[in-house]
Amino acid sequence: MMKNIIYILFSLSLTACSSHIETANGASQWDFDHQIQFKQTDLKGGKHHLQVIAKQNTEFSKLATFLMRRSLRICKSYGFKIEVLEGVERFDDKLSFPNMIMPSLSANIECHNP
Repeated sequence: MMKNIIYILFSLSLTACSSHIETANGASQWDFDHQIQFKQTDLKGGKHHLQVIAKQNTEFSKLATFLMRRSLRICKSYGFKIEVLEGVERFDDKLSFPNMIMPSLSANIECHNP
């Protein structure tokens, strides 16, 4: 009897972990693999807006890499276009302005095949 209860609880916990939860359009999300917070908004005609939220301890290179990888994941193939709107860090920004709060990396993504 106890073995059956443990088996049922284990099965339910696996089912709960594997369920895909749909996120609202434009809602804040967290990528656990890269430790990055972002917002993804689906626009019309194969276009998307992606905002990678800058944190004090997150390097720009990590934000930019995530933007590229997420764009590929959204479009599911190469040939996408990225229009960067704001958040590009200059090479000397950290040295010149050590306490400056950097804006989030924000871009529009246009998929080749919508």
